[in-house]
Amino acid sequence: MPDGVVAVSPHLDDLALSCAEFLATRPGSLMVTAFAGGPTTVDPLPDWDRAAGCFLPGADVVESRRQEDRAASAVLDATSRHLAHWDWHYRIPIYGYDGPAGRQELAQAVAVDLALVIERQEFATWIIPLGLVHPDHQATAEACLAIAGSHPEIEWLVYEDLPYTLEFPGEARKTQRRLRDRGFRLEAMATGETPSGQSTKRSTVNCYRSQVKPLGDRVEQSITAREQIYRLTWKDDHQ
Repeated sequence: MPDGVVAVSPHLDDLALSCAEFLATRPGSLMVTAFAGGPTTVDPLPDWDRAAGCFLPGADVVESRRQEDRAASAVLDATSRHLAHWDWHYRIPIYGYDGPAGRQELAQAVAVDLALVIERQEFATWIIPLGLVHPDHQATAEACLAIAGSHPEIEWLVYEDLPYTLEFPGEARKTQRRLRDRGFRLEAMATGETPSGQSTKRSTVNCYRSQVKPLGDRVEQSITAREQIYRLTWKDDHQ
């Protein structure tokens, strides 16, 4: 089996912000982004895309961000896979969106694609988001948990979503409690952070040039924050 992991990201920067130092220690990983789709031309630009300061109306914003993700994965000696589910910015009729809208529907659709990744790849470990605050993060986490329950042969890890866990620490605690109430255990892991790891994380995050300006101070906060990784198990030990 490959030495790397499958790392699941809600958007095309979340792995870099949340666990790039961890991924730097696992070369050969596969970075899978759930909400990496959208219209091929974006007009009008939503607020986030305007704030980037590098897009004109009608630009193929999604492909530009996918290219950024490919560059970031190269820094981590990883590869990228982009699922076609549309980012929430574009899930409105003005952009021609006609797919699932509710969080559960979205989670189910993402879970179908993640199941195919398991069928086609032989990774022994997956790392998935805790799923904080943002509806796309929550839907991605739900999809991952649904898949995890059917694949106890895989080692499942969970990362806390940065910068959300810094901005909303109460939400992180509540989400962890909800997981425990559902029968999961989260065992904190030592991350082994190093100065070189933080330097690699900075280089990785900086690949997402169109995201840095809208994120503002949250970029530096995420780079310097301690990455929190958990091992996910079940209380009934069926894993």
